[in-house]
Amino acid sequence: MAFSGWTKALALGLVTASLVGCSANQSRSLGMRSSTVKSSPQRMSNVELCETYLYGRKAKHSRFAISSEYRRRGLSKSYCSKANDEYYLATMVKKLVKAEEKKSKK
Repeated sequence: MAFSGWTKALALGLVTASLVGCSANQSRSLGMRSSTVKSSPQRMSNVELCETYLYGRKAKHSRFAISSEYRRRGLSKSYCSKANDEYYLATMVKKLVKAEEKKSKK
């Protein structure tokens, strides 16, 4: 049985919507954030640094390099737990607001 284009689009939309209403912590528990982080610690997001330094996610680089970047950015365990529990949608909205503020200041 072949699915039509709109059925595939609807299914993709539902999956996307369910993931947007999800946090990094929830997606990690589903196994979606279990891959090895291959980027250098300077290029990792704060959430990736938190996951590799505090929560045991595997990384290509040494623990020393990751902890050095973690401390350089001034991250803390409380920040990491808050960032891991924040929904992706909220993170996206915050980034959009920051981009608009930068635009309006120019």
